[in-house]
Amino acid sequence: MSEPILSIKNLKFEIAGKQLIDNVSLNIKAGEIVLLCGRSGSGKSTLANLINGYYPEYGGKQTVDHLAIEGQDISGQSVVERSDKVQTIFQNARLSFSMRTLREEMVFCLENTRTPLTEINGIIQEKAAAFQLTDLLDRSFDDLSGGELQKAAFVCASLSDVPLFIMDEPFANMDEDTMQTYISYMKELTASGKAVLIVDHHVKRWTGVDRWLLMDAKQQLTDLSELTDQQDRISRLISEGIWIDDLELNRNPIQSDERILELDSVSVFYEETVRRSFFKKETTVHTLIEDASFELKKGSLAALVGPSGVGKSSLFKAILKASPYKGDIMLNQDDTKKLKPKDLYAKVGLVFQDPSLQFVKTTLLDEMAISLRAWETVEEDQVESEAKAILSKHGFEQKEQQSPWVISQGQQRRLAVICMTVGKQQLLLVDEPTYGQDATNAKLIMDKLSELCQAGMTCLFTSHDRQLVESYADRIFEIREKKVWQKR
Repeated sequence: MSEPILSIKNLKFEIAGKQLIDNVSLNIKAGEIVLLCGRSGSGKSTLANLINGYYPEYGGKQTVDHLAIEGQDISGQSVVERSDKVQTIFQNARLSFSMRTLREEMVFCLENTRTPLTEINGIIQEKAAAFQLTDLLDRSFDDLSGGELQKAAFVCASLSDVPLFIMDEPFANMDEDTMQTYISYMKELTASGKAVLIVDHHVKRWTGVDRWLLMDAKQQLTDLSELTDQQDRISRLISEGIWIDDLELNRNPIQSDERILELDSVSVFYEETVRRSFFKKETTVHTLIEDASFELKKGSLAALVGPSGVGKSSLFKAILKASPYKGDIMLNQDDTKKLKPKDLYAKVGLVFQDPSLQFVKTTLLDEMAISLRAWETVEEDQVESEAKAILSKHGFEQKEQQSPWVISQGQQRRLAVICMTVGKQQLLLVDEPTYGQDATNAKLIMDKLSELCQAGMTCLFTSHDRQLVESYADRIFEIREKKVWQKR
């Protein structure tokens, strides 16, 4: 019998005395696509980082009886030494890149694998065309949406000829049609003898994989494929909070005629400047959205949907005057172009697509407290107790003194949402509020947004989760062919 691609026996890992992985054993064979699921913060990404070598090289204590790829012991190898055996697409795709643009990143990857210089440009053009990313080759990563960054991470990973691919929440910011293209690519990998380990909360999209592994709340691993009864598997997933059969409709009727947000003939665009020679630069204007006109009334919980990269996040930036646009954007009858930044940000809150970019304090407790102080929602002598109560309600009671940058990205997302929702903003813009969340926490976040809207806040959120949008949004706007269409 041939060696499995990945073999782990009795793996344990702890940081600062806290057990994060407890006695995990696992084999993955060539040609397998294996799903690793579990609630947010259960240790899934930690396990992925133990396999690729990030841990314990950059922190923590590991004990293991056996850790091998294709029969070769890698337990003592660094991240760099493992790079010819395992390729990881990170949960936060932005962390995958070292260079400024996709073209530069692909050159960097190919040079590291000693690809002949005469072949590099041809490979880049071929791969970019295959993944439909030619238009992104020379755009700065800073200007790309979360979905576009994930696509870029895929094409860079495809340049590596390694036996094992780890993909951590690979479709968190992708629309469902795009997902199918990349699932087909995964199947091509396994057909060629590779193995793929998927880390994801959305188990329903992975019914076609070979096995489901569950990382439970005790940081122990269970192979759900060994449960022969499908209902037993679902019951186990429900008990772990990562499966909900059907979300109940939770739409609130809009009671007010007061218009909070109005867009009139708004076009959103970006400019791309390319140096044609030492003396000549050429600037091209790319329009993302044309002549958008719609309004949101007070108390609305509205969804903005559309494929990755169509301009959803750019529209949010335009509302905040952080991206160029033409037309008129009115906020409670005030022209946003005439508002000072301080006055604009007092009325509009934004939860970033990458939540780690908005943290300013070194502990979760301090991050929550500074939000409460900024909005003066409670008396000073009650700030700490109120911050602790909010954190506890959202599953952070044991993490108050941890840094917001070391918790999982799903937990970062949850923290960012609850910090922003303690304010007195009239309008809240939330970019992918349930990204990286298990079913229980996703429902908790959306219920909170619904509660705030019932109390008078207005919210516009983006999402690729169709079931969630149908269940919660009282208005649905879709960006398609550069136009904004109202679906509900």
